Amino acid sequence: MAFQHTPVIEKMTRNHNVYFTLHWSPLEKADKYRINSGVPSMSGVYELYYRDPYGKMILHEVDCAWYGGLRSRLRRITDPELEENLEKRKFIENRKFFFRYCLSENFKDMQDVVFFLSSTAGLPEEKRSPDSGRYKKVYLRENSPNKITTL
Repeated sequence: MAFQHTPVIEKMTRNHNVYFTLHWSPLEKADKYRINSGVPSMSGVYELYYRDPYGKMILHEVDCAWYGGLRSRLRRITDPELEENLEKRKFIENRKFFFRYCLSENFKDMQDVVFFLSSTAGLPEEKRSPDSGRYKKVYLRENSPNKITTL
């Protein structure tokens, strides 16, 4: 039997700096049945990707799910049946989405992780999040079973 790692965020602080290690879940196709049966209803950070017409993976969104948890958030943003805005529904219907996540029970830690990832991934300003303001610098390392890193 292969070792299964838990997709969590580890944290270490030193000299007013924070060092996070993200242990990502495997990158999976966003399917409502897979999300309902395999994604926990716990808080955490997620990344949402889609393939462009050339097969390249495009990072669409980095965010955290707090109230309702990861399962609810991923279902809502990837299932066109749940989207009321027609323009957004069409966008979702015309793409194959993929997701991965890390669990965390600390909202401010998730804020710092999302700030770092959204700032370094080249996402547009409106998709970036502020940090928690607790640390001078935020450092981050990724551990991905698919060997995919945002950085």
